[in-house]
Amino acid sequence: METAPGDGSVSTDAADQTLTEDPGLGAACATFWGDPDYTDPLSRTILDRAATAPQAGPADPFFYAMTGDDIDLAFDAAPVAAKESAAALSAWFRTQPERGTGADGDAFRAAWDGVASSCSGVSVAASWAVAPGADGTKPAALVCAELFDTPGTLTHFGNANVLTSNMFKLVGLSAREVPAERMDEVQKTADLLAAEIVAVDDEEVGSALKQVRAPFRDALEGDAWSDGLEQPLTTLSIACTDAGYSSPDPGEIENGAVIGANAVREDGTDYGEGL
Repeated sequence: METAPGDGSVSTDAADQTLTEDPGLGAACATFWGDPDYTDPLSRTILDRAATAPQAGPADPFFYAMTGDDIDLAFDAAPVAAKESAAALSAWFRTQPERGTGADGDAFRAAWDGVASSCSGVSVAASWAVAPGADGTKPAALVCAELFDTPGTLTHFGNANVLTSNMFKLVGLSAREVPAERMDEVQKTADLLAAEIVAVDDEEVGSALKQVRAPFRDALEGDAWSDGLEQPLTTLSIACTDAGYSSPDPGEIENGAVIGANAVREDGTDYGEGL
């Protein structure tokens, strides 16, 4: 990916140079953010556990403290500045989950942003977490990972469910009427999808995303009946696979969530509101 300087993204040449100069930072950030294939990065686990902490933290604070250990281990060989940013995030997991619903969500966001900033020179995902880059330059694999597999902790949904699972509650997997009382979430989801359509670097993924966005756009224009997302998500899954991201196979839908995504628990738990 080549981008113009100052657009908020990381160019391939700049990232490669920084990795050569500081392999410790590159390795830590790759572990955390998952570049370039975004398969099960530590950041995804972090978002999941932060979102579940208000409900489960008081009952098992040791489990969340172990997440802090995972963060420290990932950044053990990183430069001092990056280790300090990571330490703020790991400290959150050792102190906040036990507070339950009193956990400081703003402090989590600040610590998350600190890690993103420390990695923004070597990680494309981190650079997009800091600020949007140039149109048409966001890797399709990153976009697909955010749609299918990333907990919505820091989105408007604010829970551990992945975006697809959250979207089902608005426009359905199968045909349903869009709930009138949730039109604010419909608008915000349409805006989120619109931003991804503009950002993604793959035409087929962008086209599939437009199909996913369609029922949200229609609802906002007054048509409250949705045909559901099963076919649009099948199209998106194929496009993501073709673009190099191992997305769920078409039809792998169960209990309102995509199989294999972090939001799917054996007990079928819906994590509602998180931070």
